[in-house]
Amino acid sequence: MLPVALSAAGFGLIAACWGLARLPNLVLAPGAFLVLFSLAFLAYGCGALAAYQLRSRLGVATIIAVGLVARAILLPTSPSLSTDAYRYVWDARVAMAGIDPYAYPPAAPEVAGLRDSSIYPKLNHPTWQTVYPPPAQAFFRAVYRIAPNSVTAMKLALGIAELLALASLVLLLLTLDLPPGRLAIYAWNPLLLVEIWGSGHLDAVVLATVTVAALASARRRDGLAAALLGLGTLLKLYPAILLPLLPGRVRASVVAPFATVVGAGVLTTGGLHHWPLEPIGRYVRDEYFNPGLMRSLVNEPALALAVTAAWVIAFAWRGGGAHLAARAVPLVAGFIVFAPSVFPWYAVWLIPLLAVTPSVPLIVFTGSVAFAYTFFLSEPWAIPWWARLVEVAPLGFAVARKLRPLSVGDRRERAGVEAE
Repeated sequence: MLPVALSAAGFGLIAACWGLARLPNLVLAPGAFLVLFSLAFLAYGCGALAAYQLRSRLGVATIIAVGLVARAILLPTSPSLSTDAYRYVWDARVAMAGIDPYAYPPAAPEVAGLRDSSIYPKLNHPTWQTVYPPPAQAFFRAVYRIAPNSVTAMKLALGIAELLALASLVLLLLTLDLPPGRLAIYAWNPLLLVEIWGSGHLDAVVLATVTVAALASARRRDGLAAALLGLGTLLKLYPAILLPLLPGRVRASVVAPFATVVGAGVLTTGGLHHWPLEPIGRYVRDEYFNPGLMRSLVNEPALALAVTAAWVIAFAWRGGGAHLAARAVPLVAGFIVFAPSVFPWYAVWLIPLLAVTPSVPLIVFTGSVAFAYTFFLSEPWAIPWWARLVEVAPLGFAVARKLRPLSVGDRRERAGVEAE
């Protein structure tokens, strides 16, 4: 019965992805996007439930096959919900023309000769300087050398990195002797499919570094895990928050590899003064698409950053000897929801961790966060109040469960555990 349910759910996911791929511009059809995304998430939930305890090779092969088909369907689509992939290509074009990509925003007259009718018109914030650090720029240029001006090639390169994360997660589940059927929690997740294979976000490379780091930590190779987190930090900064979760985080064998990778990355790219610190600061300060929980209450990005930092420090202070993936879920979840802005793709790096340490409310959150795209439902663009409630409802449910009074049965069970 389970193989039939899994196959049916996989078919539903593929059908929903096919429907999404048929929409030429999701911004112009936000209602259709949300309906299809919700159907995809329903199929995903059924599939993840059916596969949760699966250990059969046929079941895992089905999960992987459906995941690959869904990815292949979305790969050729043009990014529309987010146009960051076009900025990756633009930055590479500027650099390949011999111009520092940090020197001018796309709208500057100094780069007018590089504008075209396919990439430039789709750039987001053309008056802003790029925020992507030098190692990310090196990745963009490498792809551009192989396939100039190709957004599809950029998406494919990022997709290959995501497939590395998928393969690493299979090994991680086997290493921890967890049912490999849990792979469906990651491989079929519609948010991941849309944001990586549909929109083509750089976060795919971070997925790879973080998942391989989790695998290394599970195999007690924490020095290698720290080095991989350093590599991820050079690309998107935020993987650095996971370093304090590694066992032995105060030992030189963990700190030194991380510091060496980060230090070497900074020095070989011209030093910290060559990094886009000011544009990153502007992005954090001025971007206001989907504010996090704290910024929704008080519109002060600095306060949101302070609360986020406090959350990270609190979890780092707790210590613990477990491997990385077992401890990272609450830290990463808090980091996402307290951040100044919560773009849906910011939640993608939580998904492989949820396959190891499942949380139903957080898995549901990876679907509800997509309701931020209700932003495009009306003019002027804004996220309606009901969509914000849908977004945070899974988190509220999780908090309510933790705060509920214990029943008699719960108290007896808790007492028994404590007695042991």
